[in-house]
Amino acid sequence: MQAMSRLVLTSISSCTIIAASLTAAEPPAAAPDKTQYFDDSTSVVKGTPMGDAKFAFVDPSDPSAEPVVSFGFNEIARVGGLMVNQVNQALVNDDIAVAISAMHLKNLELPKPVAGQPTVTAIKRTSLMIRDVQNTPDAADAAALEKIHQQLMEGDKPDSVIVQRVDRPDKPTEWRVYRPIATSKSCLVCHGDPEKFRPEVKAALDKLYPLDKAVDYHAQEYRGVIRVSLTAPK
Repeated sequence: MQAMSRLVLTSISSCTIIAASLTAAEPPAAAPDKTQYFDDSTSVVKGTPMGDAKFAFVDPSDPSAEPVVSFGFNEIARVGGLMVNQVNQALVNDDIAVAISAMHLKNLELPKPVAGQPTVTAIKRTSLMIRDVQNTPDAADAAALEKIHQQLMEGDKPDSVIVQRVDRPDKPTEWRVYRPIATSKSCLVCHGDPEKFRPEVKAALDKLYPLDKAVDYHAQEYRGVIRVSLTAPK
């Protein structure tokens, strides 16, 4: 099995957001109590450079972040629900080998801007162990992933929501809201032990993702994060 950083969650189900219902309106108070963690230092990712951008973590309760935190949190819950539904429908109705090419909402459209509300500028899934190179973390993403990594290494509960502020010269401030996600049993069709993949699944993965690292997972393991980028209401 390849080396990676893992969190086994003993009280989570259905490819969910850690410690949260997919329809939750408020951030959860706590993450699961019992964990089993396997670490390897080679899993640490620095992320791709962001040029002249500067980023910093922001306390989710900070009033300056209030307009975007709850909006981003709920948007991630919506996207997470769509991801779960897509996986479950593909397992029942589709040729899974064909579905792999479109899996995880690759064609997802951003919500249309609404006056007086934050505007979603990007939605991204990323991890320390990526499959699609387009999901490679940038420096700010990597910092969020490493923050969770260190929390787990120290035996702490991972934050249920992480917020960053990204500033670039002459551009609106980008707010990033992150939530950790975990694998479910259904995820293992494509993210489990490669030796147990169906031949058509393995062939599709080898063709589409020759640099794939997102395998050898078990159910209820920490997988990575979903990130929503927003600009604050004008």
